[in-house]
Amino acid sequence: MTRTNKTQMILKLSKRFWFICLAASQLVFVTYLALGYGFSALNADPAKWNNFNATAYVAEDTLGNTIYGIHVLFAIVMIVGGSLQLIPTIRNKLPRFHRINGRLFVVLACTIALAGMYLIIVRGTVGNTLMHSMTFFAGTVVLVSSYFAVLTARKKQFNHHQIWAIRLYLAANGVLFFRLTLFAWFIVFGSIGINTKDFTGPTLVMISVSSYILPLFLFELLRYAEKTRNTVIKGLMITILLVISLVFLVGLFGISAGSWFPALIKG
Repeated sequence: MTRTNKTQMILKLSKRFWFICLAASQLVFVTYLALGYGFSALNADPAKWNNFNATAYVAEDTLGNTIYGIHVLFAIVMIVGGSLQLIPTIRNKLPRFHRINGRLFVVLACTIALAGMYLIIVRGTVGNTLMHSMTFFAGTVVLVSSYFAVLTARKKQFNHHQIWAIRLYLAANGVLFFRLTLFAWFIVFGSIGINTKDFTGPTLVMISVSSYILPLFLFELLRYAEKTRNTVIKGLMITILLVISLVFLVGLFGISAGSWFPALIKG
């Protein structure tokens, strides 16, 4: 096996490891959402949603509360369905499921993006304007990528379809990327660069960019690394994927122990 082929194989394994770490994080996140928001809704006590997000429930705002509830429900279905779309075995052996699930993913992702934008405008959220703009950027990428993913699929341009679908997937998972990166930072560096009183600071801006913009850039770098014979570029991409995977695992431990589990116990 040549050095280039060996590096290519390691790159493939690194990409697979990254996806496994992300899928594990998604599984824990979905469980948290289902247990936290789901039980409160079933018990007809949506006010407890504020244990998980301070702006989740607002008294006498039926429309906003309904939109938030739908936002969370759709997120659960979308996160699970989105990851299934990336598994080659499912795509190849269950093409009908892939098509139906893909359409559902697009509808849910666009609905969640629009609902998130609405909630930020009407209710606001923590952070500063720049951080909010990152969220809006991700929502815009979701809408644009959804359009082109559907368009290229209908034209049977499947290579282009896959590229747009992955861009959609990355943008739709920006919120999870943000949470994992934030808690990985807390574990390693504490609250350096973060004003915990109003949730602002240069670190949060950096994490926002790393969660909503950087994944799209790295995807383009990965596409180039997979095609080039330059082992330096491949090695760089392998290192980046392994570092991100480590961030996911550290962040998953931090957010589970420091936020999700305590919130569930309190709820």
